[in-house]
Amino acid sequence: MTATDDLLIRLANLDALPGQEGQVQTALKEEISGPVTKDAFGNLYFGELQTKKPKIALYAHMDEVGFFVHRITDEGFVYFYPIGGWWGHVILGQQVRATCRKNGTVLEGIVGTLPKANHKMNEVVPLSEMYIDFGAHSKAELETMGLQIGDMILPNTQAKKSFNQQKIIGKALDDRVACTVMAQIKNHIATNSIEVIGVGTVQEEAGTRGSKVAAAQVEADINIVIDVANGKDTPKAADVPNRIQGKGPGLVLADKTALGNIKLLDYCKEIAEKNHIPWQYDLLGGGGTDAGSVQLFAGKPTLVFCIPVRYCHSWNSIVEISDVEATIALLSAVIRSLDEGGITLEQF
Repeated sequence: MTATDDLLIRLANLDALPGQEGQVQTALKEEISGPVTKDAFGNLYFGELQTKKPKIALYAHMDEVGFFVHRITDEGFVYFYPIGGWWGHVILGQQVRATCRKNGTVLEGIVGTLPKANHKMNEVVPLSEMYIDFGAHSKAELETMGLQIGDMILPNTQAKKSFNQQKIIGKALDDRVACTVMAQIKNHIATNSIEVIGVGTVQEEAGTRGSKVAAAQVEADINIVIDVANGKDTPKAADVPNRIQGKGPGLVLADKTALGNIKLLDYCKEIAEKNHIPWQYDLLGGGGTDAGSVQLFAGKPTLVFCIPVRYCHSWNSIVEISDVEATIALLSAVIRSLDEGGITLEQF
Protein backbone atom coordinates (compact mmCIF):
# COMPACT_ATOMS: atom_id res chain seq x y z
CA MET A 1 0.00 0.00 0.00
CA THR A 2 1.05 3.59 -0.55
CA ALA A 3 2.83 5.28 2.37
CA THR A 4 0.81 8.01 4.06
CA ASP A 5 3.16 10.87 3.16
CA ASP A 6 3.50 9.76 -0.45
CA LEU A 7 -0.27 9.46 -0.86
CA LEU A 8 -0.88 12.89 0.64
CA ILE A 9 1.67 14.52 -1.67
CA ARG A 10 0.11 12.80 -4.67
CA LEU A 11 -3.40 13.91 -3.77
CA ALA A 12 -2.38 17.47 -2.90
CA ASN A 13 -0.90 17.93 -6.36
CA LEU A 14 -4.21 17.13 -8.04
CA ASP A 15 -6.70 19.86 -8.96
CA ALA A 16 -10.34 19.63 -7.89
CA LEU A 17 -12.47 22.75 -7.87
CA PRO A 18 -15.97 22.24 -6.40
CA GLY A 19 -18.03 20.65 -9.14
CA GLN A 20 -14.89 19.55 -11.02
CA GLU A 21 -13.46 16.89 -8.71
CA GLY A 22 -12.63 14.32 -11.40
CA GLN A 23 -8.88 14.09 -10.77
CA VAL A 24 -9.31 13.23 -7.10
CA GLN A 25 -12.23 10.89 -7.79
CA THR A 26 -10.05 8.91 -10.19
CA ALA A 27 -7.09 8.81 -7.79
CA LEU A 28 -9.14 7.58 -4.84
CA LYS A 29 -10.84 4.90 -6.92
CA GLU A 30 -7.38 3.70 -7.97
CA GLU A 31 -6.01 3.83 -4.43
CA ILE A 32 -8.78 2.33 -2.30
CA SER A 33 -9.50 -1.37 -2.72
CA GLY A 34 -12.96 -2.91 -2.54
CA PRO A 35 -16.36 -1.87 -3.88
CA VAL A 36 -17.00 1.76 -4.80
CA THR A 37 -20.21 3.55 -5.77
CA LYS A 38 -20.63 7.00 -7.31
CA ASP A 39 -23.90 8.91 -7.02
CA ALA A 40 -25.38 11.36 -9.50
CA PHE A 41 -23.90 14.32 -7.63
CA GLY A 42 -20.34 12.94 -7.73
CA ASN A 43 -19.90 11.66 -4.17
CA LEU A 44 -17.96 8.40 -3.83
CA TYR A 45 -18.79 5.59 -1.40
CA PHE A 46 -16.15 2.98 -0.56
CA GLY A 47 -17.77 -0.06 1.05
CA GLU A 48 -21.02 -2.01 0.98
CA LEU A 49 -23.83 0.52 1.17
CA GLN A 50 -26.53 -2.19 1.22
CA THR A 51 -25.02 -4.13 4.13
CA LYS A 52 -27.21 -5.23 7.03
CA LYS A 53 -24.39 -4.54 9.48
CA PRO A 54 -24.19 -1.31 11.49
CA LYS A 55 -22.32 1.33 9.49
CA ILE A 56 -19.63 3.81 10.46
CA ALA A 57 -19.08 6.50 7.83
CA LEU A 58 -15.81 8.41 7.40
CA TYR A 59 -16.41 11.64 5.47
CA ALA A 60 -13.64 13.52 3.60
CA HIS A 61 -14.32 16.20 1.01
CA MET A 62 -12.45 15.91 -2.29
CA ASP A 63 -12.71 19.52 -3.48
CA GLU A 64 -10.56 22.56 -2.67
CA VAL A 65 -10.92 26.32 -2.77
CA GLY A 66 -10.03 27.86 -6.12
CA PHE A 67 -11.35 29.90 -9.00
CA PHE A 68 -12.96 29.55 -12.39
CA VAL A 69 -12.67 31.60 -15.56
CA HIS A 70 -15.24 34.38 -15.45
CA ARG A 71 -14.31 36.64 -18.36
CA ILE A 72 -11.62 36.79 -21.06
CA THR A 73 -10.78 40.22 -22.48
CA ASP A 74 -10.02 40.75 -26.15
CA GLU A 75 -6.40 41.40 -25.13
CA GLY A 76 -6.13 37.97 -23.47
CA PHE A 77 -6.42 38.85 -19.77
CA VAL A 78 -8.56 36.51 -17.67
CA TYR A 79 -10.81 37.64 -14.84
CA PHE A 80 -11.82 34.95 -12.36
CA TYR A 81 -14.50 34.04 -9.83
CA PRO A 82 -13.54 32.59 -6.42
CA ILE A 83 -15.05 29.43 -4.96
CA GLY A 84 -14.57 29.14 -1.21
CA GLY A 85 -13.02 31.60 1.20
CA TRP A 86 -10.11 33.67 -0.12
CA TRP A 87 -8.18 36.62 1.28
CA GLY A 88 -6.94 38.99 -1.41
CA HIS A 89 -3.51 39.47 0.17
CA VAL A 90 -2.49 35.89 -0.65
CA ILE A 91 -3.40 36.08 -4.35
CA LEU A 92 -1.62 38.94 -6.16
CA GLY A 93 1.51 37.90 -8.03
CA GLN A 94 0.96 34.17 -7.51
CA GLN A 95 1.36 31.49 -10.16
CA VAL A 96 -1.79 29.66 -11.29
CA ARG A 97 -2.73 26.85 -13.62
CA ALA A 98 -5.96 26.59 -15.55
CA THR A 99 -7.26 23.24 -16.80
CA CYS A 100 -9.20 23.43 -20.07
CA ARG A 101 -12.08 21.02 -19.66
CA LYS A 102 -12.49 20.83 -23.45
CA ASN A 103 -9.19 19.08 -24.09
CA GLY A 104 -7.30 18.78 -20.79
CA THR A 105 -4.69 21.38 -21.71
CA VAL A 106 -3.11 23.08 -18.69
CA LEU A 107 -2.17 26.75 -19.04
CA GLU A 108 0.18 28.43 -16.56
CA GLY A 109 0.02 32.11 -15.70
CA ILE A 110 0.28 34.66 -12.92
CA VAL A 111 -2.17 36.90 -11.13
CA GLY A 112 -1.20 40.35 -12.37
CA THR A 113 0.20 42.83 -9.86
CA LEU A 114 -1.52 46.17 -10.25
CA PRO A 115 0.26 49.55 -10.47
CA LYS A 116 0.51 51.36 -7.12
CA ALA A 117 -1.58 54.27 -8.36
CA ASN A 118 -4.61 52.02 -8.70
CA HIS A 119 -5.03 51.25 -5.00
CA LYS A 120 -4.01 52.42 -1.55
CA MET A 121 -1.16 50.24 -0.32
CA ASN A 122 -2.88 49.50 3.00
CA GLU A 123 -6.03 48.12 1.37
CA VAL A 124 -6.82 44.63 0.07
CA VAL A 125 -7.42 44.66 -3.69
CA PRO A 126 -10.90 43.28 -4.45
CA LEU A 127 -10.78 39.91 -6.20
CA SER A 128 -13.17 41.24 -8.83
CA GLU A 129 -10.44 43.64 -9.99
CA MET A 130 -7.70 41.03 -10.24
CA TYR A 131 -6.85 39.28 -13.49
CA ILE A 132 -4.61 36.48 -14.72
CA ASP A 133 -1.92 36.96 -17.34
CA PHE A 134 -1.17 33.75 -19.26
CA GLY A 135 1.22 35.54 -21.58
CA ALA A 136 -1.35 35.48 -24.37
CA HIS A 137 -1.65 38.09 -27.11
CA SER A 138 -5.42 37.83 -27.47
CA LYS A 139 -8.63 36.13 -26.41
CA ALA A 140 -8.59 34.14 -29.64
CA GLU A 141 -5.18 32.68 -28.79
CA LEU A 142 -6.45 31.39 -25.43
CA GLU A 143 -9.62 30.00 -26.98
CA THR A 144 -7.57 28.18 -29.58
CA MET A 145 -5.75 26.43 -26.73
CA GLY A 146 -9.12 25.37 -25.30
CA LEU A 147 -9.73 27.89 -22.50
CA GLN A 148 -13.37 28.80 -21.92
CA ILE A 149 -15.63 30.31 -19.29
CA GLY A 150 -15.99 28.01 -16.28
CA ASP A 151 -12.60 26.29 -16.54
CA MET A 152 -10.99 25.73 -13.14
CA ILE A 153 -8.00 27.74 -12.00
CA LEU A 154 -5.89 26.66 -9.04
CA PRO A 155 -2.56 27.51 -7.40
CA ASN A 156 0.37 26.30 -9.46
CA THR A 157 2.33 24.57 -6.71
CA GLN A 158 3.91 21.19 -6.07
CA ALA A 159 3.65 19.55 -2.64
CA LYS A 160 6.87 18.45 -0.95
CA LYS A 161 8.32 17.55 2.42
CA SER A 162 9.91 20.15 4.66
CA PHE A 163 13.67 20.21 5.13
CA ASN A 164 13.39 18.03 8.26
CA GLN A 165 11.09 15.53 6.52
CA GLN A 166 8.49 15.93 9.29
CA LYS A 167 5.96 18.17 7.54
CA ILE A 168 4.34 18.46 4.12
CA ILE A 169 4.02 21.80 2.36
CA GLY A 170 1.55 22.21 -0.47
CA LYS A 171 -1.85 23.33 -1.66
CA ALA A 172 -5.20 21.64 -1.07
CA LEU A 173 -4.27 20.08 2.27
CA ASP A 174 -7.85 21.15 3.00
CA ASP A 175 -9.03 18.46 2.56
CA ARG A 176 -6.59 16.02 0.90
CA VAL A 177 -5.31 15.34 4.40
CA ALA A 178 -8.71 13.83 5.20
CA CYS A 179 -8.86 11.96 1.90
CA THR A 180 -5.51 10.40 2.81
CA VAL A 181 -6.72 9.43 6.28
CA MET A 182 -9.90 7.89 4.91
CA ALA A 183 -8.04 5.96 2.21
CA GLN A 184 -5.44 4.55 4.60
CA ILE A 185 -8.07 3.38 7.07
CA LYS A 186 -10.14 1.73 4.34
CA ASN A 187 -7.08 -0.08 3.02
CA HIS A 188 -5.57 -1.17 6.32
CA ILE A 189 -8.43 -2.10 8.61
CA ALA A 190 -10.66 -5.16 8.46
CA THR A 191 -13.89 -5.45 10.44
CA ASN A 192 -16.35 -8.25 11.14
CA SER A 193 -19.43 -6.92 12.91
CA ILE A 194 -19.58 -3.43 11.39
CA GLU A 195 -19.13 -1.93 7.93
CA VAL A 196 -16.84 1.07 7.43
CA ILE A 197 -17.98 3.32 4.57
CA GLY A 198 -15.47 5.81 3.25
CA VAL A 199 -17.28 8.81 1.77
CA GLY A 200 -15.55 11.23 -0.60
CA THR A 201 -17.83 14.24 -0.80
CA VAL A 202 -17.97 16.96 -3.45
CA GLN A 203 -18.62 20.70 -3.25
CA GLU A 204 -17.90 21.10 0.47
CA GLU A 205 -16.18 24.43 -0.14
CA ALA A 206 -19.27 25.65 -2.01
CA GLY A 207 -21.60 25.22 0.96
CA THR A 208 -21.24 21.57 2.12
CA ARG A 209 -23.43 20.58 -0.80
CA GLY A 210 -22.25 17.02 -1.48
CA SER A 211 -22.70 15.82 2.08
CA LYS A 212 -26.37 16.79 1.98
CA VAL A 213 -26.80 14.15 -0.71
CA ALA A 214 -24.33 11.65 0.75
CA ALA A 215 -25.87 11.41 4.21
CA ALA A 216 -29.09 10.03 2.75
CA GLN A 217 -27.20 7.48 0.65
CA VAL A 218 -25.11 6.15 3.54
CA GLU A 219 -27.59 6.24 6.42
CA ALA A 220 -24.77 5.49 8.83
CA ASP A 221 -25.17 4.68 12.51
CA ILE A 222 -22.10 6.77 13.42
CA ASN A 223 -20.65 9.60 11.34
CA ILE A 224 -17.05 10.77 11.57
CA VAL A 225 -16.25 13.88 9.53
CA ILE A 226 -12.52 14.36 8.93
CA ASP A 227 -11.39 17.89 8.15
CA VAL A 228 -8.66 20.42 8.85
CA ALA A 229 -8.49 23.94 10.27
CA ASN A 230 -5.89 26.65 10.72
CA GLY A 231 -3.33 25.87 13.38
CA LYS A 232 -3.27 28.57 16.04
CA ASP A 233 0.32 27.91 17.11
CA THR A 234 1.97 30.52 14.87
CA PRO A 235 2.95 34.09 15.92
CA LYS A 236 -0.08 36.26 16.77
CA ALA A 237 -2.52 33.64 15.46
CA ALA A 238 -4.44 33.55 18.73
CA ASP A 239 -4.34 35.01 22.23
CA VAL A 240 -4.17 31.46 23.56
CA PRO A 241 -2.36 29.00 21.26
CA ASN A 242 -4.50 26.00 20.36
CA ARG A 243 -4.90 23.49 17.54
CA ILE A 244 -1.19 22.88 17.90
CA GLN A 245 0.78 20.89 15.33
CA GLY A 246 2.39 17.75 16.68
CA LYS A 247 -0.28 17.20 19.34
CA GLY A 248 -2.57 15.01 17.25
CA PRO A 249 -6.08 15.46 15.90
CA GLY A 250 -8.64 17.71 17.53
CA LEU A 251 -11.89 16.23 18.79
CA VAL A 252 -14.32 18.99 17.90
CA LEU A 253 -16.84 20.06 20.52
CA ALA A 254 -18.66 22.34 18.08
CA ASP A 255 -18.43 24.32 14.88
CA LYS A 256 -20.82 26.86 13.39
CA THR A 257 -23.02 24.17 11.90
CA ALA A 258 -22.87 21.20 14.30
CA LEU A 259 -22.38 20.11 17.89
CA GLY A 260 -20.16 17.09 18.40
CA ASN A 261 -21.83 14.11 20.07
CA ILE A 262 -20.33 14.37 23.55
CA LYS A 263 -20.61 10.65 24.35
CA LEU A 264 -18.85 9.74 21.14
CA LEU A 265 -16.21 12.41 21.80
CA ASP A 266 -15.54 11.02 25.29
CA TYR A 267 -15.32 7.50 23.90
CA CYS A 268 -12.73 8.57 21.32
CA LYS A 269 -10.79 10.43 24.02
CA GLU A 270 -10.70 7.32 26.20
CA ILE A 271 -9.51 5.18 23.29
CA ALA A 272 -6.77 7.72 22.55
CA GLU A 273 -5.54 7.77 26.14
CA LYS A 274 -5.68 3.99 26.44
CA ASN A 275 -3.54 3.61 23.30
CA HIS A 276 -1.23 6.57 24.08
CA ILE A 277 -2.28 8.41 20.92
CA PRO A 278 -1.98 12.22 21.06
CA TRP A 279 -5.19 14.24 20.78
CA GLN A 280 -6.54 17.66 21.70
CA TYR A 281 -9.90 19.33 22.22
CA ASP A 282 -11.00 21.66 19.43
CA LEU A 283 -13.66 24.23 18.67
CA LEU A 284 -14.19 25.60 15.15
CA GLY A 285 -15.63 29.02 15.88
CA GLY A 286 -15.02 30.44 12.42
CA GLY A 287 -16.69 28.01 10.06
CA GLY A 288 -18.53 24.77 9.42
CA THR A 289 -17.90 21.32 8.01
CA ASP A 290 -19.82 18.52 6.36
CA ALA A 291 -20.95 17.56 9.88
CA GLY A 292 -23.73 20.15 9.76
CA SER A 293 -25.39 18.42 6.82
CA VAL A 294 -24.69 14.88 7.99
CA GLN A 295 -25.85 15.39 11.57
CA LEU A 296 -29.18 16.88 10.55
CA PHE A 297 -30.13 14.13 8.11
CA ALA A 298 -31.22 11.62 10.75
CA GLY A 299 -29.68 12.92 13.95
CA LYS A 300 -27.23 10.03 14.26
CA PRO A 301 -24.09 10.47 16.44
CA THR A 302 -21.64 12.70 14.58
CA LEU A 303 -18.15 13.94 15.46
CA VAL A 304 -15.51 15.97 13.63
CA PHE A 305 -11.85 14.98 13.74
CA CYS A 306 -9.81 18.10 12.91
CA ILE A 307 -6.14 18.01 11.88
CA PRO A 308 -4.14 21.22 12.44
CA VAL A 309 -2.99 22.77 9.17
CA ARG A 310 -1.24 26.11 8.97
CA TYR A 311 -2.26 28.70 6.34
CA CYS A 312 -5.42 27.07 4.99
CA HIS A 313 -7.06 28.59 1.90
CA SER A 314 -3.80 29.93 0.52
CA TRP A 315 -1.18 28.95 -2.04
CA ASN A 316 0.70 26.68 0.37
CA SER A 317 -0.29 25.08 3.67
CA ILE A 318 1.71 23.02 6.16
CA VAL A 319 0.71 19.84 7.98
CA GLU A 320 2.67 17.71 10.46
CA ILE A 321 2.95 14.14 9.18
CA SER A 322 2.72 12.79 12.73
CA ASP A 323 -0.71 14.45 13.14
CA VAL A 324 -1.99 12.67 10.02
CA GLU A 325 -0.65 9.36 11.28
CA ALA A 326 -2.10 9.94 14.77
CA THR A 327 -5.52 10.56 13.22
CA ILE A 328 -5.28 7.29 11.28
CA ALA A 329 -4.17 5.46 14.43
CA LEU A 330 -6.94 6.89 16.63
CA LEU A 331 -9.76 6.31 14.15
CA SER A 332 -8.50 2.79 13.51
CA ALA A 333 -8.44 2.08 17.25
CA VAL A 334 -11.96 3.45 17.68
CA ILE A 335 -13.26 1.32 14.80
CA ARG A 336 -11.56 -1.82 16.14
CA SER A 337 -13.02 -1.23 19.60
CA LEU A 338 -16.53 -0.83 18.21
CA ASP A 339 -16.06 -3.87 16.00
CA GLU A 340 -14.98 -5.95 18.99
CA GLY A 341 -18.03 -4.88 20.99
CA GLY A 342 -16.27 -2.43 23.29
CA ILE A 343 -19.46 -0.40 23.24
CA THR A 344 -22.70 -0.76 21.34
CA LEU A 345 -23.70 1.85 18.80
CA GLU A 346 -26.97 2.41 20.65
CA GLN A 347 -25.10 3.81 23.66
CA PHE A 348 -24.29 6.99 21.73
